[in-house]
Amino acid sequence: MARTKKAELEAEFKHGTSIGDNGEILYDCPIEIKDKADLDNYGITDADCRYLNFNGSQKMRVFFYKTSDRVFAESQWEYINTLHSSGYFSTRCMVPGKRKAFTRCRDTNKCSACPYGRTPETKQSPVVSWDGLLETGWEPDATESIEQQVLAKMEYQAIRSLMDAEDPRIALAFEAKELYGDSVKAIAADLGVSEPRVYQLIKRAKTIGRQFRKDNDNE
Repeated sequence: MARTKKAELEAEFKHGTSIGDNGEILYDCPIEIKDKADLDNYGITDADCRYLNFNGSQKMRVFFYKTSDRVFAESQWEYINTLHSSGYFSTRCMVPGKRKAFTRCRDTNKCSACPYGRTPETKQSPVVSWDGLLETGWEPDATESIEQQVLAKMEYQAIRSLMDAEDPRIALAFEAKELYGDSVKAIAADLGVSEPRVYQLIKRAKTIGRQFRKDNDNE
């Protein structure tokens, strides 16, 4: 395994690079920029962004963050490709929530008939984090670096993918409880399961998250 990772690092980087002030290699790390809130969050302007073309017709606006961490840059390119190919759920924007000031909009809401009056110009992009869901919020601290915020988003994407692969109801029950503040009774009715089953699904979600953390800490 070690040789494989080393070989991958020594292989030619598929995307842009530059040289830093101290002679180090800096890798182009794409950060998706959806709206003005993202621009303000990262302290950049639209002029700092570029557009990635997919299949010649679809475009994604990104900011190329320069990092000396090649593994992180490669992971972010993979994440960007996943966002495009699967229409990942994080494209849902922030809307007023019950327990928190804002939560990610439910998948059942149609953007074309937004119940919150959102428009493409006023959408706000959420950054759901595993730590946030288990504690008091769901968005990484704005004072964290771009790299830390993106890593938090990538981690939750990976954890949620594991939940969905086992049983889509796991993530639905977990997010309904921790993200939206729904009651167990309401979640049971929405999913068509018993209330004890809802507790089992939420417990399983936390187990999957803990195992993911353990596996990644051991790498």
